[in-house]
Amino acid sequence: MTNPELPELKVEQQRENGTLVCKLSGWLDPNTSPDLLCKVDLTDVRSLVFDMANVEYVFSSGLRVLLIFQKMMEEAGGNIRLINVPEQIKSVFEDTGLDKLLDAKA
Repeated sequence: MTNPELPELKVEQQRENGTLVCKLSGWLDPNTSPDLLCKVDLTDVRSLVFDMANVEYVFSSGLRVLLIFQKMMEEAGGNIRLINVPEQIKSVFEDTGLDKLLDAKA
């Protein structure tokens, strides 16, 4: 049962020709980050794309999960991209130096 007071993260996934696009909406926080790791199946994925257009907030735990996905994709010979990153979230990447590690585009 979902607690209506806790922010949620919704994940819509679409696969095509080795690319997995995950449209995220909501918060990427300590409560939702582990769910994201469980929901995304990287089997036969060469390119992982996170569409961040509807992400409202990213906590440090969310940043950690994105880095975990990056490491998993690099080990599998694939890549990861973040698209439609809102400015307030892009500034978090810049402030932490993750903009140099993750391919994040507005």
